[in-house]
Amino acid sequence: MKRIGTAKLWLASGPVPHYREMVELGREIVRALVEVHGPEETVRRFADPTWLTALACVLGFEWDTSGQTTITMRALKEGLEGTDVPMRVVGGKGEEMRWAAYELERVGRSFSIKDRGELANVSRLTCSVDDSALQDSYSVYFHAMVLSEEGSWTVVNQGMNVRERLARRYHWSSDRGAVVERPHSSIFAEREEEVVLDMTSVDSRGTRETIVELLKDTPASRLNEDLAQAKALLRGQRLLDREGPEVGGTELPDHLLPPKSLDEETIRRTRGVDSFEELLTVKGMGPSTIRGLAYIASLIYGTRVSWRDPVKFAYAHGTKSGRPYMVDRRAMLRNAELLREAVLSAKLGNRERIEALKRLNSITG
Repeated sequence: MKRIGTAKLWLASGPVPHYREMVELGREIVRALVEVHGPEETVRRFADPTWLTALACVLGFEWDTSGQTTITMRALKEGLEGTDVPMRVVGGKGEEMRWAAYELERVGRSFSIKDRGELANVSRLTCSVDDSALQDSYSVYFHAMVLSEEGSWTVVNQGMNVRERLARRYHWSSDRGAVVERPHSSIFAEREEEVVLDMTSVDSRGTRETIVELLKDTPASRLNEDLAQAKALLRGQRLLDREGPEVGGTELPDHLLPPKSLDEETIRRTRGVDSFEELLTVKGMGPSTIRGLAYIASLIYGTRVSWRDPVKFAYAHGTKSGRPYMVDRRAMLRNAELLREAVLSAKLGNRERIEALKRLNSITG
């Protein structure tokens, strides 16, 4: 699978007085969408972070608060349960995340989905990627999967940055294939993190491959020796690579510092692993172990790794508040003129401009 996109949201707390109304209205909205577009297309729409935010707003949530995700998905889960609508939502917040695999088995049986084990693998892998492969300071605390009776799915994960009181949302779709590299077609947020360990980047491909090869025949004790050497190099080296972060002194944020050591029992469990995707789902394999292995591969064996946040701002032209930047009024007028000319050309029989706009839309999401 590939991640479709992310959204960054403010943390919010407090009761939801209109929750029952959310359950009722949410169920009927989904029923209407299934009637018009079918269950597969309806599931697909949950992979679009802008669309899900719009749905949450219809159900009475502010567009930029974390509760829009957790409460909206919970209301839809409750509203769809036991209905004739050929869609279900599994998973949830905190402890409910752990029940996702059991719920998938139950729902998969009711929908007569044959490969229910694969759905459980998808659930585990998407959480592992968002927590360990993309280390952006947001820890996943919410996980939900939207499932159709034909087996199509969308995963919605949400991570929390406790220090900044922000949440970031990640979307995955069954349409995009089971891969870790470049898993998102769009990531939009209010800000870009300065330093992010992005093991899903094309630039990190060599590091991912080297890690898998190292784990095949390198003793755990030797890897810890390599880690100690990597940390020594890290203290004396200004840049990991020409595009990397400053690593002298305290330039790296705490969550990206190398671990004290690698857990040797976890390393031994990786014997026989053939891919980075498989590695991420090994018991005990978490952010610190992946990070330590990335330092070993990049500093000891000379591979490249990406330290850039793969975010893309949600604002095409800025905002009136100046976050992340002020509105570019000239750009708005230029784009208005571009659209006006394209529509006029289409009316006159020139379809090339419209097709070009469609291609642009597929890139920008």
